[in-house]
Parts: sequence; C-alpha cells; structure tokens
Amino acid sequence: MKRFDNRTVLISGGSGAMGLSIARRLMHEGAQVVLADLVAPQAAQLDALFGDGPRPQWVALDVTRPEAWEQAVAFVLQRFDRLDVLVNNAGVVMKDSHPIDELPLEEWRRVFSINVDGALLGLQAAMRTMKRQTAGGAIVNLGSIASFVGSRDAGAYGASKAAVTNLTKQAAISAARLGYKVRVNAVHPGYVWTPLIESKLIAQFGSLEAAQQAVRGMNPMGDIVTTDDVAAAVAFLASDDGRMMTGADLVIDGGRLIQ
Repeated sequence: MKRFDNRTVLISGGSGAMGLSIARRLMHEGAQVVLADLVAPQAAQLDALFGDGPRPQWVALDVTRPEAWEQAVAFVLQRFDRLDVLVNNAGVVMKDSHPIDELPLEEWRRVFSINVDGALLGLQAAMRTMKRQTAGGAIVNLGSIASFVGSRDAGAYGASKAAVTNLTKQAAISAARLGYKVRVNAVHPGYVWTPLIESKLIAQFGSLEAAQQAVRGMNPMGDIVTTDDVAAAVAFLASDDGRMMTGADLVIDGGRLIQ
C-alpha cells in the first residue's frame, strides 16, 4: 500500500525506537518524514532500519518550547511546502517510582511539561498550518493504557497520559466544529518491547527468553506488543482509511486492559 504518497509527516520524539519504527512504516507507504527530537538518530539505527533506501530528515525540537515547534513546522514547510500528518510521539516516564503522597512536585511538572504541554504545543503548531490546507491533515497522539487505570507508584505518568487522552478529544471536536478538516486521534500502547526495555528486563529476569516469557504473560493474547504494532495503528489513523475517525482511542495492548 502507498497510502502516504506525496504526504509529509512530522514525528516528535523521532530519534527513539518508537519514532523510528513509525517513520519506517510511513515511509514504506510513501511518506516524506521529518524526525524531530533533541538529538539526531544514530547512524547505526538508520542503517539498520532503512538500509540503502531513502532516509528521514531530522530537525532539532524541544517539545516544551512553543518557538521550537514553530521552527520545526517551518522546517517542514520550507522543504515540502505542506504538513499532512503530525505524530505527537515525544514522551517520558517517571525517573523513579513514588507513592502518590510522596510524589515530588518537580517530577510531576517535568512529566507534564513533556507529555502534556508538548502534545498541546505540537497539535497547536500543526493545526495552524493544516487548517489552511485544502486537504486538512491528521494528528495522532501517543497515549498509553496507563491513562485508563490507576497505579501504585507511577501517578504522574498515568495522569499525564489521561490528560493527553482528553486533550485529543478536545482538539478533535474543536477542529471538527470549526471546519478545519483536521482529525485528531490517539493510540494507546500497552507494554511495548524496545531495546531499552529489553536490556532492563534481561537484567531483571536473567535471560532474553525469561524476559520475553514474562512480557507475554502480561497479555491475554500471549504475545508481545512491538513498535511495529504501534506503527501500524498510527498509519491507519493517519491515513484516509481512518477518514471518519476523530477523537478516537485505539488500544494496542494484546488485551491487557480488558482482563
């Protein structure tokens, strides 16, 4: 499928495993992709994912700064003259575990500044451009199943993703009612297997096999959620296949949330 021929995509948090996987999927379907992050992706990562084929471009972005978002969008427009898709992928987890009554305010603010403020600033910058385009555009926010449930000691992360969930709906209805032709949806991954998670779990469980078995045991479907699974969901929502979807939550978790 070439659902993204002649379409331009901006991905925040683009240098991480999730951002790169999304970029590969959309480029495979014809997109021109710009990765936005604090640091550029490593050459070895790009070699492994894209081989001798076309590479995504990169622009520096601090998602907490409105002017940085404006510069990133301007970079896209300068090169491609349009912005069709924004993937609000940048996000952080808590540095340490904290019971809610011992959660430091500075950690709460750090998580919210990136996960929530960053998502708001991104969709604002993108929407201001997309609403002027005849074809409009699509915005996909990366949430988490943590937004739908409580936790013992990760309250800042879960609350921030819950805010992203509702922000998605606020932006979706605002854009629709104002006739912007901009759709806004959210993808909510479960526990996703990434190189960072792999190294942490091998250290915890003692081997790759034991780590994978533990993760499979989390999900009723008995399998592991990968970055490619999430990328496929993003591609669907950002494409014309999802043209009548806005304000929606797409959960990719192997059934974990419903057990």
